[in-house]
Amino acid sequence: MLGIVLNFPPAVAHYIAATPVESMAAHALLIVGWIPIFGVLVWGMAHVWLDFKQEKYAAALHYVMLEVRVPQMAIQTPKGMDIFFTNLAGSRSSITWREHWLLGKEQPVFSFEIASNGGHVQFFIRCIDKYRDLVEADFYAQYPEAQITEVEHDYTKDIPHKYPNDEWEAFGAEFVLKNPQYLPLRTYADFEHQGEKEGRFKDPLLPILEIMGKMQVGENFWMQILIQQPDDQNWAKEGLKYAAKVMGKEEKHDPSFLAQLGSVAASLPMEAVGQLTGIAATAHGDEKKADDFRVFKLTPAEKAQIEAVTEKISKLGWRTKIRVCYSAKKNKFRKGMMAAAMKGMMHSYTNTVVNQFGMHNPSIPKDDYFWMEWQYAGKQTKLTKRFTNRSFGPGATLYVLNTEELATLWHFPAADARTPVLAALGARLAEAPAGLYFAGDADGDGIPDWKQQHGQAAGGEVVSDEMASDVKLPTPVAPTVSAGEVPVAGLPAPLPPGLDLRDEPIDPKSAAPGNLPVA
Repeated sequence: MLGIVLNFPPAVAHYIAATPVESMAAHALLIVGWIPIFGVLVWGMAHVWLDFKQEKYAAALHYVMLEVRVPQMAIQTPKGMDIFFTNLAGSRSSITWREHWLLGKEQPVFSFEIASNGGHVQFFIRCIDKYRDLVEADFYAQYPEAQITEVEHDYTKDIPHKYPNDEWEAFGAEFVLKNPQYLPLRTYADFEHQGEKEGRFKDPLLPILEIMGKMQVGENFWMQILIQQPDDQNWAKEGLKYAAKVMGKEEKHDPSFLAQLGSVAASLPMEAVGQLTGIAATAHGDEKKADDFRVFKLTPAEKAQIEAVTEKISKLGWRTKIRVCYSAKKNKFRKGMMAAAMKGMMHSYTNTVVNQFGMHNPSIPKDDYFWMEWQYAGKQTKLTKRFTNRSFGPGATLYVLNTEELATLWHFPAADARTPVLAALGARLAEAPAGLYFAGDADGDGIPDWKQQHGQAAGGEVVSDEMASDVKLPTPVAPTVSAGEVPVAGLPAPLPPGLDLRDEPIDPKSAAPGNLPVA
Protein backbone atom coordinates (compact mmCIF):
# COMPACT_ATOMS: atom_id res chain seq x y z
CA MET A 1 0.00 0.00 0.00
CA LEU A 2 0.98 3.63 -0.24
CA GLY A 3 1.70 3.90 3.47
CA ILE A 4 0.79 7.58 3.87
CA VAL A 5 -1.58 8.59 6.68
CA LEU A 6 -2.87 12.17 6.94
CA ASN A 7 -4.27 13.30 10.32
CA PHE A 8 -6.63 16.29 9.93
CA PRO A 9 -8.40 18.17 12.74
CA PRO A 10 -12.00 16.99 13.30
CA ALA A 11 -13.50 20.11 11.73
CA VAL A 12 -11.36 19.81 8.60
CA ALA A 13 -12.07 16.09 8.37
CA HIS A 14 -15.81 16.75 8.63
CA TYR A 15 -15.59 19.47 5.95
CA ILE A 16 -13.78 17.13 3.57
CA ALA A 17 -16.22 14.30 4.22
CA ALA A 18 -19.39 16.41 3.90
CA THR A 19 -18.45 18.83 1.09
CA PRO A 20 -18.54 17.82 -2.58
CA VAL A 21 -15.32 18.15 -4.57
CA GLU A 22 -16.67 20.91 -6.84
CA SER A 23 -17.70 22.96 -3.81
CA MET A 24 -14.26 22.63 -2.26
CA ALA A 25 -12.69 23.79 -5.57
CA ALA A 26 -14.99 26.84 -5.63
CA HIS A 27 -14.10 27.70 -2.05
CA ALA A 28 -10.37 27.36 -2.82
CA LEU A 29 -10.75 29.65 -5.82
CA LEU A 30 -12.43 32.29 -3.70
CA ILE A 31 -9.71 32.11 -1.07
CA VAL A 32 -6.56 32.07 -3.24
CA GLY A 33 -7.84 32.82 -6.74
CA TRP A 34 -7.53 36.57 -6.32
CA ILE A 35 -3.76 36.31 -5.90
CA PRO A 36 -2.88 35.67 -9.60
CA ILE A 37 -5.54 38.17 -10.72
CA PHE A 38 -4.07 40.82 -8.42
CA GLY A 39 -0.57 39.99 -9.67
CA VAL A 40 -1.64 40.49 -13.30
CA LEU A 41 -3.25 43.83 -12.43
CA VAL A 42 -0.13 45.05 -10.63
CA TRP A 43 2.08 43.94 -13.53
CA GLY A 44 -0.14 45.72 -16.06
CA MET A 45 -0.34 48.95 -14.06
CA ALA A 46 3.44 48.95 -13.58
CA HIS A 47 4.04 48.72 -17.32
CA VAL A 48 1.46 51.41 -18.06
CA TRP A 49 3.35 53.67 -15.63
CA LEU A 50 6.66 52.72 -17.26
CA ASP A 51 5.36 53.49 -20.75
CA PHE A 52 4.10 56.87 -19.55
CA LYS A 53 7.45 57.80 -17.99
CA GLN A 54 9.42 56.58 -21.01
CA GLU A 55 7.28 58.67 -23.38
CA LYS A 56 7.80 61.70 -21.15
CA TYR A 57 11.55 61.05 -21.00
CA ALA A 58 11.79 60.59 -24.79
CA ALA A 59 9.83 63.79 -25.43
CA ALA A 60 12.41 65.80 -23.48
CA LEU A 61 15.33 64.57 -25.59
CA HIS A 62 16.74 66.71 -28.40
CA TYR A 63 17.66 64.92 -31.61
CA VAL A 64 19.81 66.03 -34.53
CA MET A 65 19.58 64.88 -38.14
CA LEU A 66 22.95 64.39 -39.81
CA GLU A 67 23.44 63.93 -43.54
CA VAL A 68 26.45 61.84 -44.46
CA ARG A 69 28.27 62.15 -47.77
CA VAL A 70 31.45 60.40 -48.79
CA PRO A 71 33.69 61.07 -51.83
CA GLN A 72 33.28 58.40 -54.46
CA MET A 73 36.89 57.23 -54.46
CA ALA A 74 37.00 57.08 -50.64
CA ILE A 75 34.35 54.36 -50.38
CA GLN A 76 35.42 51.23 -48.51
CA THR A 77 33.83 47.85 -47.96
CA PRO A 78 31.10 47.42 -45.29
CA LYS A 79 33.84 46.32 -42.90
CA GLY A 80 34.27 49.97 -41.94
CA MET A 81 30.63 50.22 -40.89
CA ASP A 82 31.00 46.95 -38.99
CA ILE A 83 33.69 48.58 -36.85
CA PHE A 84 31.59 51.75 -36.62
CA PHE A 85 28.60 49.92 -35.11
CA THR A 86 30.93 48.11 -32.72
CA ASN A 87 32.41 51.38 -31.46
CA LEU A 88 28.96 52.98 -31.27
CA ALA A 89 28.06 50.47 -28.56
CA GLY A 90 29.96 52.76 -26.21
CA SER A 91 26.73 54.78 -25.95
CA ARG A 92 25.28 52.13 -23.65
CA SER A 93 24.92 53.26 -20.05
CA SER A 94 24.17 51.44 -16.81
CA ILE A 95 20.63 52.43 -15.88
CA THR A 96 19.70 52.21 -12.21
CA TRP A 97 16.35 51.07 -10.85
CA ARG A 98 15.39 54.64 -10.01
CA GLU A 99 16.29 55.92 -13.48
CA HIS A 100 14.33 53.12 -15.12
CA TRP A 101 11.09 53.10 -13.11
CA LEU A 102 10.86 56.66 -11.80
CA LEU A 103 12.44 58.65 -14.65
CA GLY A 104 11.72 56.34 -17.58
CA LYS A 105 15.31 56.41 -18.82
CA GLU A 106 16.27 53.86 -21.45
CA GLN A 107 19.18 53.17 -23.75
CA PRO A 108 19.55 55.69 -26.63
CA VAL A 109 18.00 54.91 -30.00
CA PHE A 110 19.85 55.66 -33.24
CA SER A 111 18.20 55.83 -36.64
CA PHE A 112 20.13 55.06 -39.84
CA GLU A 113 18.13 56.08 -42.88
CA ILE A 114 18.29 56.04 -46.65
CA ALA A 115 15.86 58.44 -48.32
CA SER A 116 14.94 58.99 -51.94
CA ASN A 117 12.93 62.12 -52.70
CA GLY A 118 12.18 62.24 -56.38
CA GLY A 119 15.11 59.93 -57.17
CA HIS A 120 17.64 61.92 -55.12
CA VAL A 121 19.18 59.40 -52.67
CA GLN A 122 20.68 60.56 -49.37
CA PHE A 123 22.08 58.89 -46.24
CA PHE A 124 21.06 60.17 -42.81
CA ILE A 125 21.90 59.44 -39.17
CA ARG A 126 19.53 60.62 -36.43
CA CYS A 127 20.78 60.62 -32.85
CA ILE A 128 20.51 62.45 -29.55
CA ASP A 129 22.51 65.67 -29.66
CA LYS A 130 24.86 64.61 -26.84
CA TYR A 131 25.98 61.62 -28.89
CA ARG A 132 26.73 63.66 -32.01
CA ASP A 133 30.44 63.90 -31.27
CA LEU A 134 30.60 60.15 -30.66
CA VAL A 135 28.87 59.41 -33.97
CA GLU A 136 31.09 61.81 -35.92
CA ALA A 137 34.30 60.59 -34.30
CA ASP A 138 33.50 56.93 -34.97
CA PHE A 139 32.44 57.70 -38.53
CA TYR A 140 35.47 59.84 -39.37
CA ALA A 141 37.69 57.09 -38.00
CA GLN A 142 36.44 54.81 -40.78
CA TYR A 143 35.78 57.46 -43.46
CA PRO A 144 38.28 60.31 -42.91
CA GLU A 145 37.17 62.11 -46.07
CA ALA A 146 33.45 62.03 -45.25
CA GLN A 147 31.37 65.14 -44.78
CA ILE A 148 28.74 65.18 -42.02
CA THR A 149 26.39 68.15 -41.89
CA GLU A 150 23.39 68.85 -39.70
CA VAL A 151 20.08 69.10 -41.54
CA GLU A 152 17.57 71.52 -40.08
CA HIS A 153 14.57 70.30 -42.06
CA ASP A 154 13.22 66.79 -41.52
CA TYR A 155 12.34 65.35 -44.92
CA THR A 156 9.58 63.16 -43.43
CA LYS A 157 7.49 66.25 -42.70
CA ASP A 158 6.99 66.93 -46.40
CA ILE A 159 4.08 64.49 -46.62
CA PRO A 160 0.76 64.43 -44.72
CA HIS A 161 0.43 62.16 -41.69
CA LYS A 162 -3.35 61.90 -41.62
CA TYR A 163 -5.22 59.68 -44.07
CA PRO A 164 -7.31 59.55 -46.18
CA ASN A 165 -5.84 62.54 -47.97
CA ASP A 166 -7.06 64.29 -51.12
CA GLU A 167 -3.62 64.54 -52.75
CA TRP A 168 -1.34 61.88 -51.23
CA GLU A 169 -1.24 58.11 -50.75
CA ALA A 170 1.14 56.06 -48.59
CA PHE A 171 2.24 52.45 -48.40
CA GLY A 172 4.91 50.54 -46.50
CA ALA A 173 5.71 47.84 -43.99
CA GLU A 174 7.97 46.70 -41.19
CA PHE A 175 10.36 43.77 -41.57
CA VAL A 176 10.80 40.93 -39.09
CA LEU A 177 12.90 37.77 -38.90
CA LYS A 178 11.15 34.54 -39.82
CA ASN A 179 13.37 32.41 -37.60
CA PRO A 180 14.82 32.95 -34.09
CA GLN A 181 17.06 35.99 -33.72
CA TYR A 182 20.21 34.01 -32.95
CA LEU A 183 20.13 32.63 -36.52
CA PRO A 184 21.91 35.12 -38.84
CA LEU A 185 21.16 36.59 -42.24
CA ARG A 186 23.51 36.66 -45.19
CA THR A 187 26.16 39.29 -44.58
CA TYR A 188 28.71 41.13 -46.71
CA ALA A 189 31.25 38.33 -46.22
CA ASP A 190 28.94 36.07 -48.26
CA PHE A 191 28.96 38.51 -51.20
CA GLU A 192 32.73 38.61 -51.72
CA HIS A 193 33.55 36.52 -54.78
CA GLN A 194 37.05 35.25 -54.20
CA GLY A 195 37.14 33.53 -57.60
CA GLU A 196 36.99 36.83 -59.47
CA LYS A 197 39.82 39.27 -59.96
CA GLU A 198 40.73 41.00 -56.68
CA GLY A 199 37.77 39.34 -54.95
CA ARG A 200 35.13 41.81 -56.18
CA PHE A 201 32.28 42.62 -53.81
CA LYS A 202 28.74 42.14 -55.14
CA ASP A 203 26.93 44.72 -53.05
CA PRO A 204 23.47 43.55 -51.85
CA LEU A 205 22.47 47.17 -51.15
CA LEU A 206 22.57 48.19 -54.82
CA PRO A 207 19.11 46.73 -55.68
CA ILE A 208 17.57 48.88 -52.95
CA LEU A 209 19.39 51.99 -54.17
CA GLU A 210 18.39 51.33 -57.76
CA ILE A 211 14.74 51.08 -56.73
CA MET A 212 15.09 54.38 -54.93
CA GLY A 213 16.72 55.88 -57.99
CA LYS A 214 13.62 55.02 -60.03
CA MET A 215 11.45 57.41 -58.04
CA GLN A 216 9.97 60.25 -60.03
CA VAL A 217 9.25 63.81 -58.98
CA GLY A 218 6.41 63.62 -56.48
CA GLU A 219 7.43 60.15 -55.21
CA ASN A 220 9.28 59.37 -51.98
CA PHE A 221 10.75 56.08 -50.86
CA TRP A 222 12.37 55.88 -47.42
CA MET A 223 14.02 53.19 -45.34
CA GLN A 224 15.01 53.47 -41.67
CA ILE A 225 16.90 51.12 -39.37
CA LEU A 226 16.32 51.85 -35.69
CA ILE A 227 18.83 50.32 -33.29
CA GLN A 228 19.24 50.27 -29.53
CA GLN A 229 21.93 48.65 -27.44
CA PRO A 230 20.35 46.03 -25.13
CA ASP A 231 20.93 46.12 -21.40
CA ASP A 232 22.82 42.83 -21.70
CA GLN A 233 23.90 40.34 -24.35
CA ASN A 234 21.81 37.43 -23.03
CA TRP A 235 20.50 36.82 -26.54
CA ALA A 236 23.83 35.11 -27.26
CA LYS A 237 23.06 32.52 -24.60
CA GLU A 238 20.03 31.47 -26.64
CA GLY A 239 22.34 30.68 -29.51
CA LEU A 240 24.65 28.64 -27.28
CA LYS A 241 21.71 26.61 -25.96
CA TYR A 242 20.51 25.98 -29.49
CA ALA A 243 23.94 24.81 -30.65
CA ALA A 244 24.28 22.53 -27.62
CA LYS A 245 20.83 21.07 -28.23
CA VAL A 246 21.57 20.29 -31.87
CA MET A 247 24.83 18.59 -30.91
CA GLY A 248 23.11 16.57 -28.18
CA LYS A 249 24.80 18.36 -25.30
CA GLU A 250 21.91 20.00 -23.53
CA GLU A 251 22.83 21.70 -20.29
CA LYS A 252 21.48 20.01 -17.16
CA HIS A 253 19.92 22.20 -14.50
CA ASP A 254 19.41 21.32 -10.86
CA PRO A 255 15.66 21.46 -10.20
CA SER A 256 14.45 24.05 -7.75
CA PHE A 257 12.58 23.22 -4.54
CA LEU A 258 9.20 23.94 -6.16
CA ALA A 259 10.09 21.76 -9.14
CA GLN A 260 11.10 18.94 -6.86
CA LEU A 261 7.91 19.33 -4.83
CA GLY A 262 5.85 19.25 -8.03
CA SER A 263 7.67 16.17 -9.21
CA VAL A 264 6.92 14.38 -5.92
CA ALA A 265 3.27 15.40 -6.05
CA ALA A 266 2.97 14.15 -9.62
CA SER A 267 4.60 10.83 -8.75
CA LEU A 268 2.23 10.01 -5.87
CA PRO A 269 -0.78 8.98 -8.00
CA MET A 270 1.44 6.90 -10.28
CA GLU A 271 3.05 5.23 -7.27
CA ALA A 272 -0.36 4.42 -5.82
CA VAL A 273 -1.49 2.89 -9.12
CA GLY A 274 1.69 0.87 -9.26
CA GLN A 275 1.17 -0.52 -5.75
CA LEU A 276 -2.46 -1.43 -6.43
CA THR A 277 -1.83 -3.09 -9.80
CA GLY A 278 1.64 -4.43 -9.16
CA ILE A 279 2.97 -2.67 -12.25
CA ALA A 280 5.94 -0.39 -11.78
CA ALA A 281 5.28 3.09 -13.06
CA THR A 282 7.01 6.46 -12.90
CA ALA A 283 5.75 9.95 -13.39
CA HIS A 284 8.07 10.83 -16.21
CA GLY A 285 9.11 7.51 -17.60
CA ASP A 286 12.64 6.49 -18.28
CA GLU A 287 15.06 9.36 -18.60
CA LYS A 288 16.34 9.99 -22.08
CA LYS A 289 20.04 9.33 -22.33
CA ALA A 290 22.26 11.76 -24.19
CA ASP A 291 23.66 10.59 -27.52
CA ASP A 292 27.42 11.00 -27.27
CA PHE A 293 27.79 10.46 -31.03
CA ARG A 294 25.12 13.02 -32.03
CA VAL A 295 27.79 15.44 -33.23
CA PHE A 296 28.91 12.93 -35.86
CA LYS A 297 25.37 12.50 -37.18
CA LEU A 298 24.66 16.14 -38.00
CA THR A 299 23.12 16.87 -41.38
CA PRO A 300 24.71 19.52 -43.66
CA ALA A 301 21.90 21.94 -42.78
CA GLU A 302 22.49 21.47 -39.04
CA LYS A 303 26.23 22.00 -39.47
CA ALA A 304 25.58 25.21 -41.41
CA GLN A 305 23.22 26.45 -38.71
CA ILE A 306 25.67 25.76 -35.89
CA GLU A 307 28.50 27.55 -37.71
CA ALA A 308 26.24 30.50 -38.53
CA VAL A 309 24.98 30.80 -34.95
CA THR A 310 28.50 30.65 -33.57
CA GLU A 311 29.59 33.38 -35.98
CA LYS A 312 26.67 35.68 -35.14
CA ILE A 313 26.90 35.48 -31.36
CA SER A 314 30.62 36.27 -31.52
CA LYS A 315 29.79 39.94 -32.28
CA LEU A 316 27.84 42.61 -30.44
CA GLY A 317 24.11 42.66 -31.02
CA TRP A 318 21.66 45.56 -31.36
CA ARG A 319 17.91 45.52 -30.83
CA THR A 320 16.58 46.44 -34.26
CA LYS A 321 13.49 47.57 -36.11
CA ILE A 322 13.42 48.09 -39.89
CA ARG A 323 10.67 50.14 -41.52
CA VAL A 324 10.06 51.31 -45.10
CA CYS A 325 7.60 53.92 -46.36
CA TYR A 326 6.53 54.86 -49.88
CA SER A 327 4.46 58.00 -50.48
CA ALA A 328 3.43 59.77 -53.66
CA LYS A 329 0.87 62.04 -55.23
CA LYS A 330 -2.26 60.15 -56.23
CA ASN A 331 -1.59 60.60 -59.94
CA LYS A 332 1.85 58.96 -59.51
CA PHE A 333 1.11 56.38 -56.81
CA ARG A 334 2.37 52.93 -57.89
CA LYS A 335 1.33 50.58 -55.11
CA GLY A 336 1.55 47.34 -57.10
CA MET A 337 5.09 47.95 -58.30
CA MET A 338 6.30 49.09 -54.89
CA ALA A 339 4.69 46.16 -53.07
CA ALA A 340 6.64 43.76 -55.29
CA ALA A 341 9.81 45.84 -54.89
CA MET A 342 9.57 45.81 -51.10
CA LYS A 343 9.15 42.05 -51.04
CA GLY A 344 12.11 41.47 -53.34
CA MET A 345 14.59 44.05 -52.11
CA MET A 346 15.27 42.15 -48.88
CA HIS A 347 15.67 38.75 -50.56
CA SER A 348 19.37 39.41 -51.07
CA TYR A 349 19.90 38.78 -47.37
CA THR A 350 18.01 35.48 -47.36
CA ASN A 351 19.58 32.21 -46.35
CA THR A 352 16.75 29.68 -46.48
CA VAL A 353 18.67 27.23 -44.31
CA VAL A 354 19.36 29.79 -41.57
CA ASN A 355 17.24 32.97 -41.57
CA GLN A 356 15.49 35.53 -43.75
CA PHE A 357 13.36 38.67 -43.63
CA GLY A 358 9.60 38.69 -43.74
CA MET A 359 7.02 41.47 -43.83
CA HIS A 360 5.00 42.23 -40.70
CA ASN A 361 1.44 41.84 -42.01
CA PRO A 362 -0.37 43.92 -39.33
CA SER A 363 1.66 46.99 -40.33
CA ILE A 364 0.91 46.76 -44.08
CA PRO A 365 -1.99 48.85 -45.45
CA LYS A 366 -4.08 46.38 -47.44
CA ASP A 367 -7.42 46.71 -49.24
CA ASP A 368 -7.82 43.21 -50.69
CA TYR A 369 -11.09 42.59 -48.80
CA PHE A 370 -13.81 44.85 -47.49
CA TRP A 371 -12.80 44.43 -43.84
CA MET A 372 -9.24 45.47 -44.79
CA GLU A 373 -10.56 48.63 -46.42
CA TRP A 374 -11.98 49.69 -43.05
CA GLN A 375 -8.46 49.73 -41.57
CA TYR A 376 -6.60 50.94 -44.66
CA ALA A 377 -6.50 54.67 -43.86
CA GLY A 378 -5.74 53.99 -40.20
CA LYS A 379 -2.73 51.84 -41.09
CA GLN A 380 -1.47 54.52 -43.46
CA THR A 381 -1.67 57.06 -40.65
CA LYS A 382 0.12 54.77 -38.18
CA LEU A 383 2.84 53.95 -40.69
CA THR A 384 3.70 57.55 -41.59
CA LYS A 385 3.52 58.78 -37.98
CA ARG A 386 5.73 55.97 -36.69
CA PHE A 387 8.25 56.63 -39.43
CA THR A 388 8.33 60.38 -38.70
CA ASN A 389 8.53 59.88 -34.93
CA ARG A 390 11.09 57.07 -35.30
CA SER A 391 8.91 54.99 -32.97
CA PHE A 392 10.88 52.11 -31.52
CA GLY A 393 8.27 50.34 -29.41
CA PRO A 394 4.99 50.23 -31.38
CA GLY A 395 4.68 47.87 -34.30
CA ALA A 396 6.55 44.66 -34.96
CA THR A 397 8.42 42.79 -32.25
CA LEU A 398 12.05 43.82 -31.84
CA TYR A 399 14.85 41.42 -32.72
CA VAL A 400 18.64 41.38 -32.48
CA LEU A 401 21.03 41.94 -35.39
CA ASN A 402 24.76 41.96 -34.83
CA THR A 403 27.18 44.59 -36.13
CA GLU A 404 28.03 42.62 -39.27
CA GLU A 405 24.37 42.34 -40.28
CA LEU A 406 23.75 46.04 -39.66
CA ALA A 407 26.81 46.97 -41.74
CA THR A 408 25.43 44.86 -44.59
CA LEU A 409 22.11 46.72 -44.44
CA TRP A 410 23.49 50.29 -44.13
CA HIS A 411 26.77 51.22 -45.78
CA PHE A 412 28.16 53.13 -48.73
CA PRO A 413 28.54 51.14 -51.96
CA ALA A 414 31.99 50.27 -53.22
CA ALA A 415 33.60 52.74 -55.62
CA ASP A 416 33.63 50.31 -58.56
CA ALA A 417 29.92 49.63 -58.22
CA ARG A 418 28.64 53.03 -57.18
CA THR A 419 25.19 53.80 -58.51
CA PRO A 420 24.90 57.24 -60.13
CA VAL A 421 21.74 58.17 -58.19
CA LEU A 422 23.68 58.76 -54.94
CA ALA A 423 24.34 62.29 -53.75
CA ALA A 424 28.12 61.89 -53.76
CA LEU A 425 30.58 64.41 -52.46
CA GLY A 426 32.63 65.51 -55.45
CA ALA A 427 35.57 67.06 -53.60
CA ARG A 428 37.46 66.41 -50.43
CA LEU A 429 36.76 68.61 -47.43
CA ALA A 430 40.11 69.44 -45.80
CA GLU A 431 40.79 70.99 -42.43
CA ALA A 432 41.94 74.61 -42.11
CA PRO A 433 45.68 75.29 -41.61
CA ALA A 434 46.87 75.18 -38.02
CA GLY A 435 48.13 78.79 -38.10
CA LEU A 436 44.93 80.30 -39.46
CA TYR A 437 43.51 83.15 -37.37
CA PHE A 438 39.97 82.87 -36.07
CA ALA A 439 37.60 85.67 -35.17
CA GLY A 440 38.15 86.61 -31.55
CA ASP A 441 41.86 85.80 -31.50
CA ALA A 442 42.82 89.51 -31.95
CA ASP A 443 41.65 92.68 -30.31
CA GLY A 444 38.75 94.78 -31.45
CA ASP A 445 36.57 93.21 -34.10
CA GLY A 446 38.59 89.99 -34.21
CA ILE A 447 40.45 90.84 -37.46
CA PRO A 448 44.27 90.68 -37.18
CA ASP A 449 46.05 94.05 -37.56
CA TRP A 450 48.22 93.98 -40.67
CA LYS A 451 50.29 96.92 -39.40
CA GLN A 452 51.22 94.98 -36.26
CA GLN A 453 52.16 91.84 -38.20
CA HIS A 454 54.10 93.77 -40.87
CA GLY A 455 55.23 96.75 -38.78
CA GLN A 456 58.73 97.11 -40.26
CA ALA A 457 59.81 98.45 -43.58
CA ALA A 458 62.29 96.72 -45.84
CA GLY A 459 65.23 98.56 -44.26
CA GLY A 460 64.24 97.62 -40.71
CA GLU A 461 62.55 100.96 -39.94
CA VAL A 462 59.42 100.67 -37.85
CA VAL A 463 56.36 101.82 -39.75
CA SER A 464 54.23 104.15 -37.65
CA ASP A 465 50.49 104.63 -37.97
CA GLU A 466 51.07 107.75 -40.08
CA MET A 467 53.54 105.96 -42.31
CA ALA A 468 51.43 102.83 -42.65
CA SER A 469 49.16 104.47 -45.18
CA ASP A 470 52.21 105.41 -47.32
CA VAL A 471 53.59 101.89 -47.39
CA LYS A 472 53.11 100.48 -50.86
CA LEU A 473 53.91 97.09 -52.21
CA PRO A 474 56.52 97.02 -54.99
CA THR A 475 55.10 97.02 -58.51
CA PRO A 476 56.04 93.88 -60.44
CA VAL A 477 58.10 94.66 -63.52
CA ALA A 478 57.66 92.42 -66.50
CA PRO A 479 60.89 91.48 -68.22
CA THR A 480 61.60 93.01 -71.61
CA VAL A 481 62.75 91.00 -74.58
CA SER A 482 65.64 91.89 -76.73
CA ALA A 483 65.96 91.25 -80.40
CA GLY A 484 66.21 87.58 -81.18
CA GLU A 485 65.32 86.44 -77.62
CA VAL A 486 62.97 83.47 -77.43
CA PRO A 487 60.31 83.39 -74.62
CA VAL A 488 60.85 80.66 -72.03
CA ALA A 489 57.97 78.28 -71.28
CA GLY A 490 56.51 78.67 -67.79
CA LEU A 491 57.65 82.31 -67.35
CA PRO A 492 55.61 85.49 -67.95
CA ALA A 493 55.59 86.62 -71.54
CA PRO A 494 58.16 89.45 -72.04
CA LEU A 495 57.04 92.88 -73.19
CA PRO A 496 58.07 94.30 -76.55
CA PRO A 497 61.14 96.60 -76.57
CA GLY A 498 60.42 100.15 -75.50
CA LEU A 499 57.23 99.31 -73.52
CA ASP A 500 57.17 99.70 -69.77
CA LEU A 501 53.92 99.56 -67.81
CA ARG A 502 55.43 101.94 -65.23
CA ASP A 503 55.73 104.75 -67.75
CA GLU A 504 52.07 105.67 -67.62
CA PRO A 505 49.53 104.15 -65.18
CA ILE A 506 46.27 102.91 -66.61
CA ASP A 507 43.23 104.76 -65.32
CA PRO A 508 39.93 102.97 -66.01
CA LYS A 509 38.18 106.30 -66.50
CA SER A 510 40.74 107.67 -68.95
CA ALA A 511 41.68 106.70 -72.45
CA ALA A 512 44.30 104.10 -73.25
CA PRO A 513 47.97 105.03 -72.65
CA GLY A 514 49.65 106.74 -75.54
CA ASN A 515 52.81 104.65 -75.45
CA LEU A 516 51.18 101.38 -76.49
CA PRO A 517 52.54 100.05 -79.77
CA VAL A 518 50.34 100.40 -82.79
CA ALA A 519 50.09 97.47 -85.15
